[in-house]
Amino acid sequence: MGYQALYRKYRPALFEDFVGQEAVIRTLRAQVMSGRIAHAYLFCGTRGTGKTSAAKVFARAVNCENPQGGEPCGQCATCRALASESCLDILEIDAASNNGVDEIRDLREKVKYPPQSGRYRVYIIDEVHMLSQGAFNALLKTLEEPPAYVLFILATTEPQKLPATILSRCQRFDFRRIPSDAIVDRLRVALADGGMACEEAALTRIARAAEGGMRDAWSIMDMCLGYAQEDGEGLTEALVLRVLGAADKGFLFKFADALIGADAPGALALVDEMMRAGREVQVFVRDVSAHLRALMLADVCGEEQAAQLLDTTREDAAAYVAQARRTSHTRLMRMLDLFLASETDMKWAAQPRFALEAATLRACAPEESVQVEALIARVDELERKLAEGVVVQGVASQAAPVSVGEAAKAAVTSPVKEKKEAPKGADPQAEKIWQEALRALKQKPQLYGMARFGRVASCENGQFTVVFDRVSGGAYVKMLSMKGKSEEIAAALTAAAGYPCTFRAAIEGTVAESDKAILKAQEEAKAQAQQNLDKVFGMFGRENVRVVDE
Repeated sequence: MGYQALYRKYRPALFEDFVGQEAVIRTLRAQVMSGRIAHAYLFCGTRGTGKTSAAKVFARAVNCENPQGGEPCGQCATCRALASESCLDILEIDAASNNGVDEIRDLREKVKYPPQSGRYRVYIIDEVHMLSQGAFNALLKTLEEPPAYVLFILATTEPQKLPATILSRCQRFDFRRIPSDAIVDRLRVALADGGMACEEAALTRIARAAEGGMRDAWSIMDMCLGYAQEDGEGLTEALVLRVLGAADKGFLFKFADALIGADAPGALALVDEMMRAGREVQVFVRDVSAHLRALMLADVCGEEQAAQLLDTTREDAAAYVAQARRTSHTRLMRMLDLFLASETDMKWAAQPRFALEAATLRACAPEESVQVEALIARVDELERKLAEGVVVQGVASQAAPVSVGEAAKAAVTSPVKEKKEAPKGADPQAEKIWQEALRALKQKPQLYGMARFGRVASCENGQFTVVFDRVSGGAYVKMLSMKGKSEEIAAALTAAAGYPCTFRAAIEGTVAESDKAILKAQEEAKAQAQQNLDKVFGMFGRENVRVVDE
């Protein structure tokens, strides 16, 4: 016989061989010993957790003539008959390829025949959620009232897809993900049989990559052992990382250091190093997300609890805590959100590396974002530095009161060049300022396409009144008076003039006709300012903000 895969070689033959499913196995054993056997069971859980294997062991146990502690003895005539390939008392059906009504009707005809040697004729229907609606309907009556000698065991990874009428007719057993330490203990069996030396960290890496599935763990172990035998070295952590295409822990700490330190060139260099080493981008992003999650948990829970939650050593937990304390919790959350989002974007990106680099740059430069989360991160960072006694340039020893308008603008706009007060009366440079603002608006083609038809009628105390042609300008005035449009043009004017500006669109010669629209726009602007002020109150506390009327 040729080579047999590890997941087949070490497939559980008895209940005692299962790991991580103590509650399920204990209940099944008790039913075998007491003889309280139901007519239908539903085994559900993620892949590789032992559903089909448990169904086969249970099928042999209920037919065994002399079960030992709920286990099949393997010695009686029935056990020997069930072990042979010619026995038809245990039938395994793949619902993924036999999902039609005709197959279920054929099954209903076959259940009339009694078992050959045992007490039960057991039907194991794997991936039962793949059955069609018609097939489920055909199965209902047989599943509810089968012959006394028939036992159904349904196995599925997606129980939510089963009709409620099927679920109500079965005893349900949920197979949970297997803990990493239980997987490691089981993997040592193969190493002991093969006499191969290995590092404990290598087994831990395999167990974590399996994500709670024993079959996945055996498959990864198979690949690693083949690589190790060809390479002539033992099973090391570095070898497992090469097989998985993953980054080691030290590299992830270096990458996180670059993100926390806002070292964009250094972070991009590490991305390039990772790509040149032949690593998978998607795997690396998942590793970065897992590392940032570990930092977030370490920041919240502390060293001892983080070691338990992350299933790691106290030394590693201490390293996570130390790195997490170099930045704020809000920024960690934001970086985690960025890399989780980039993982989704990579599924549709022609160049996954570009999505990774974009997420890296955003994580390194949160201050360039206009989102409220970025503002909170900057405030947290400032508070942390002040608490540590770090002198921050540009922060006076006694801050001036913050006005309502300034607080609102700080919450929703990006910084502009240093401002001065608006000149009293008319500004002779109004036309020059307007043209410079139009050049800046070219980055927003839709807005520029409307604004370029306007002409500056006046600029009084920082308020620009721009008029449009009587014939075709009505649509432009209406659009530019909408919420958000006038604020964007005012921001461009402010950046060009160097002092606070407001913008008003009107029809040439009939300025008064647009007063109603302007008043409405002003009311909306006030409402938006109040919302922004509420955000400021929520961040700093109403009692800590002094409001000064402008």
